[in-house]
Amino acid sequence: MTPRCAFAVLLLAPSLALAQPPPVDTAASTPLTRTAAQAGLLSCAARIEQVSRFLGAGNQMAFQLSLPQPPRDLRMAGAAMEITPPAGASSYASAQFAAAGRGCDAIYQTVTYWPAPCAEIAATRFPGQAPGLPLGPAITTLELGGNARIFLMPAGTTGCISIKTDRI
Repeated sequence: MTPRCAFAVLLLAPSLALAQPPPVDTAASTPLTRTAAQAGLLSCAARIEQVSRFLGAGNQMAFQLSLPQPPRDLRMAGAAMEITPPAGASSYASAQFAAAGRGCDAIYQTVTYWPAPCAEIAATRFPGQAPGLPLGPAITTLELGGNARIFLMPAGTTGCISIKTDRI
């Protein structure tokens, strides 16, 4: 499996479960979770850990955390991430976290440029995914189940940008 394919597997992984993750030990957590917890985002620490482990699995991750005004633990926070597989191109990811009555809700997106037409990317990088309704005349959709979708948008004369989104 080429490194590029390994990263495609990350994009194809099933969406995260909607159930709240168990509490997190911030000492053993990802740098994103530790930074968020140190900044006072405690009610979403377990969800932040879940998302950062899912998106960063086997990859390097750099991030910037967008902190709300105090009380931070009761307001929406966000993170911008660069996800780099061991070999290959990086992807941009963003995630938003919001404390909710039942724990913490989150939504994330990953954005990846592929140097091939979108029809080829759909067939080779996301095989077997059900086509959804087009977003508009240029952007097609693949349904991954639940809230997860991939949008494929032409880029330049031969490239394609995939945007995976999921609400958890």
